Amino acid sequence: MDVQENFSDEARIQLNFTSFMAVAIWVCFGVAISFSIAFHFIVTSTFTDAGFENTMFWFSSLMYGFIGFIFSLIGSALIYPIYKFWCERMRGQRVKGKFALVNRKF
Repeated sequence: MDVQENFSDEARIQLNFTSFMAVAIWVCFGVAISFSIAFHFIVTSTFTDAGFENTMFWFSSLMYGFIGFIFSLIGSALIYPIYKFWCERMRGQRVKGKFALVNRKF
């Protein structure tokens, strides 16, 4: 199998649902971490008991991280039809970075 790559720093892409959700999972993971840190500071700042604060830290980190991840994932799935419509209208999403168009010849 021969692989030829053409490199560019700008591309137009339109992801299918599976690829879109694969990218969204990483974004949702970041939102979950941010969510849990933010709510940790809100919840633990209201309590003065050190023992209870430690318990609340773990509870709030797990619960709000999970909630942030789930809501972000649902939001990503719901926004996909708008993304697809926009990409079809604009002939793809214009992105910049390092890209390689891979042509596989068998």
